[in-house]
Amino acid sequence: MSKTIAIIGGGVSGALVVLNILKQSNRATHILWFDAKNAFCKGLAYSTDENVHLLNVRASNMSVFVDEPMHFVNWLTQQELPFSSQDFVPRTIYGHYVLSTFNELKKSNATVKITCLAEEVMAVTKNGDEFLISAKQDYQAQQVVLAFGNFLPAHPRSIHSDFQQSSRYFQNAFSSQVLKYALNQASVLIIGSGLTMIDVVLSLKKHHYTGKITAISPHGYLPQAHIENPLPSAISFINEQQTYTLLQLFSLVNQQLKLAMANQLSTHSVIDSLRPHLQRLWLGFSLEDKQQFLRHLRHKWGVARHRAASKSMQVVNELLYTKQLELIRGRVYDIKSHESGFDIQYANRQQAFNHLKTSVLINCTGPESNFEKVEIPLIKHLLKGNIICADGLKYGIEATENGQIAPNLYTIGPPLKGVLWESTAVPEIRLQAQQLALLLV
Repeated sequence: MSKTIAIIGGGVSGALVVLNILKQSNRATHILWFDAKNAFCKGLAYSTDENVHLLNVRASNMSVFVDEPMHFVNWLTQQELPFSSQDFVPRTIYGHYVLSTFNELKKSNATVKITCLAEEVMAVTKNGDEFLISAKQDYQAQQVVLAFGNFLPAHPRSIHSDFQQSSRYFQNAFSSQVLKYALNQASVLIIGSGLTMIDVVLSLKKHHYTGKITAISPHGYLPQAHIENPLPSAISFINEQQTYTLLQLFSLVNQQLKLAMANQLSTHSVIDSLRPHLQRLWLGFSLEDKQQFLRHLRHKWGVARHRAASKSMQVVNELLYTKQLELIRGRVYDIKSHESGFDIQYANRQQAFNHLKTSVLINCTGPESNFEKVEIPLIKHLLKGNIICADGLKYGIEATENGQIAPNLYTIGPPLKGVLWESTAVPEIRLQAQQLALLLV
C-alpha cells in the first residue's frame, strides 16, 4: 500500500529529504512537495543568478549525499565546469547541481512518485491518523516534513516604522529589485555586516555602482576569509567522551588558539576541529549556558566559524581601502523615511546620538529565528493550534534532535537551530536528511 509524505518547503532542506527518500526507498511512496515560490531545489539561497555569489564551503564538502563525498565534484567534472574540489563555486551553479541531481534520481526510482506543487500551504491539521494539508485545495498525507529553510530578517528596530513601506527599503537583500533601484542612487546603507552584506556589496561592485556604500552593525565585525595556503592544522583537542560547560569549552578553545599561534599552526583549524562535535556539545550545554552564548559569544562565533571565500573578501577589502565602502560600528534605533531616502539615528560607545543619511536601505541582519515573530499564515496557524511551538531559546521549533515535533511530524535544517545550533549549512543538513529519510521510509 502506498503512503504519502508531504514536504513543505522547496529549498535545499526539502530537496535533500526528497533526494534521500529517492535514494533509500524501495516501497510505493507518493511525495507531495510544496513550494509557493516554485523554486524547487534552489530556494532563496541558490536562486541567485549572480556568479559573484560564492559558496562559503569548498566544493569537496558540498555533496548532497553523506556517503558520496565527491558527488558534487564529480558532477562539476561531468559538466566540464572549471572548478576543483578546493574551489568556492558560484551558488547559482550549486542550485543547478541540486536540481540536476533531483531530475536524474527521480527517473531511477519508479516506486517513488513526486508531485511538485507551486502552492502556499495555509494550514496543516491532524485528521485521525493523517494530516490535512490546506493549500489551493486539500491534500492528505500520513507524514509531514516542515522544511521551512530561512525566513526573511526582522525589520530593524526603530522608533518610526513607516520606512517599512518605502520602495527604497529592501527587507529581502536578494530581491531582483535591489540592483534595479540601487544602481541609480547616490548612497546605499546596509544594516548588517555578515555574509549577506558581502553578497550585496559584490553585486554592486559587479554592476559598476559608483555611489557610497555604508554597512552598519552593533559590533562592526566582518567575516574572515578562508585561507588559501593554510598553515599546518592544529590537532583535534575535544574528548568525544566528555561533556563541557560553556566556560570550560571557552577556556579550552582560547588555550588552543594561543598554542596554535605560538607554534605557527592554523587558528582556523582550531575552530574547524570543533565542527564534528558541535551538535553534541550544544546538546550538553545547560539552558543558561546557551543563553550566555547567545548574549555574549554568538557574533564572535559567527565571524570565526562562517567564513567567506578569499576572492570575495579581497573585493570587500579593496572597497574599504578606497573608502567607497565604510564599515560603522553602531546600533540603529530610529529610521525616518522621506521622499529622497532615510535619516538614520544610531548609537555607539563613543556617542549616544549619531546621524547619517542614505538613498537606499538594505536589511542584511540575518534571518528571523523566533517563530512567534514570523508573519506567515502557516506558521501562525501551526502555533495557534499548538502543532508546533517555539523552543526555549526562541531560535527555532521545539523538537527532538532528530527533528521529530510529534508522531509523523518532522522538521529539518534552520528550525532546529535552537536544538542543535549548527543546523543551517549543507554538511549538517544532508546528514539530518539522510537520517530523516530512513525514518520516513
